[in-house]
Amino acid sequence: MKTPFFLIDEDKLKKNIDDFENALKEIWPNSQLAYSVKTNSLPWLLEYLKDKNVFAEVVSDEELDLAKLCGYSMNSIIFNGPIKGEEHFKKAIEGEAILNLDSKNDLEFLKKYGSKERSIGIRVNVSPEMFSKEDIGYEEDGFRFGFTDENGSLQKALETVYEYCPKVKLGLHLHCNSITRSVAVYKTIAEYAAYLIEKYELNLDFIDIGGGFFGGVEGKPTPVDYIKAIKKELEKVVNINKTKLIVEPGSAVIGSVVELHTSVIDVKDTKHARVVTTDGSRIHIDPLWKKERYLYSTTAPKEQRNIPKQIICGYTCMDHDRIMILEDEQELRQGDEIVYYRVGAYSMTFGGMFIRYLPEVYIKRNEKLEKVRERISTNQYFKIQSFTEKGE
Repeated sequence: MKTPFFLIDEDKLKKNIDDFENALKEIWPNSQLAYSVKTNSLPWLLEYLKDKNVFAEVVSDEELDLAKLCGYSMNSIIFNGPIKGEEHFKKAIEGEAILNLDSKNDLEFLKKYGSKERSIGIRVNVSPEMFSKEDIGYEEDGFRFGFTDENGSLQKALETVYEYCPKVKLGLHLHCNSITRSVAVYKTIAEYAAYLIEKYELNLDFIDIGGGFFGGVEGKPTPVDYIKAIKKELEKVVNINKTKLIVEPGSAVIGSVVELHTSVIDVKDTKHARVVTTDGSRIHIDPLWKKERYLYSTTAPKEQRNIPKQIICGYTCMDHDRIMILEDEQELRQGDEIVYYRVGAYSMTFGGMFIRYLPEVYIKRNEKLEKVRERISTNQYFKIQSFTEKGE
């Protein structure tokens, strides 16, 4: 097959889903697994997850429309984020989606459309001071999202919900990003949720803990570890048979099950280094340009000599499109392949169509490969970027 292409291992994907489902069933049966669409919004993946009864967690009007196109009913969608449009807010609340409020606009929309019995959650702004410094960033300015208890905005949001949605099935949403994905982070989130439940005497229909978990990575915390820690704190203040637990993994579902296959296009020696140009790019697997190392393999024959230093670069014209440095490894030559593993999160649908367009995606099913996304053509790109159509 022509590189570059992504490859999804269906067996590994199913195992990641089953690991979460089984942990929830065992520890908190009254629960719902949802998938963070932003992590990887490939339509095949969303259709696959829908058939597994995994809810779609969306954070924009466009993601809501995409989930619907992929067959999701509105009542199996969780609508998060601060950028909901009024029209989609109305559609979501009328269709009985779970809405987690995260902005003043959301509160104004609720005043218009919140009279019926609906599932409404409030996103809580969690202060980074609650966590260990090694677990959480943003110590100086805090997190962006949610309503803050300390300044009264959470109380005002609760009052608005109670006034304009008297039949509310109330929930709290407490997702926050962590650097380490430590179980201790979720213990702290659950402790804070318990504190708020007692402070405001909340009778909750659901608690949404968000995502950010490890999944499918040997030696790292498992879904059982996370759910046990969450339950230990929350069962002190809620009846787990009446209050539903929602978790929204993204990377923990898809991150570990995807490979990117690339080929060496050119090898050259400069005055300072050996440069290996490939048909992949950091755009494909590291669009935030933060990663420093990858899991990878190469097809370089074992008899090839070792090279002190090889700089593996992408296809773009940007000099900093340097994927990694290989030190004292076998010499790569034109046509050799490099495969990157565990690259399913924020990759195949996150990077833009810069210089070259989106590559093909395959799934591995029963040791056979099936194409689930075509390579984007120049004609398709032209249609996306213009009003005028040319060529076929």
